[in-house]
Amino acid sequence: MKKSADWLARREAALALLRRLRTIDQRVGVKNSRIAFDVALLFYEGSAAAPAALSVDQIAALTGYSGPTVRLVLKRLMEGETVTTSRRVGKTQLYEMTPKGRSGFDEYVAAVLEFNAG
Repeated sequence: MKKSADWLARREAALALLRRLRTIDQRVGVKNSRIAFDVALLFYEGSAAAPAALSVDQIAALTGYSGPTVRLVLKRLMEGETVTTSRRVGKTQLYEMTPKGRSGFDEYVAAVLEFNAG
């Protein structure tokens, strides 16, 4: 079956979007990790009204990833300045998304909205 010109143009636009999202991945600090993206997205979703501060246990419960995996990913996200430590509640450390992280995820949203409009 031959593909229409419209389908081919949409395919090229989708590939351009994927390349753009990968570039944003590098800037935001999630690099090639879907787990890091999932964890950072969790913070971003919760930061619309006010920054969400989450513990390792909360992130693990919400994502299904193990505590050690979450700790490793948080370390990487902190190195990329996407997430930072927030405050402590007793012995529990909370983390939140940085302005740089929110800005990067705003870019993801803008890219998808732009793609949908086109």
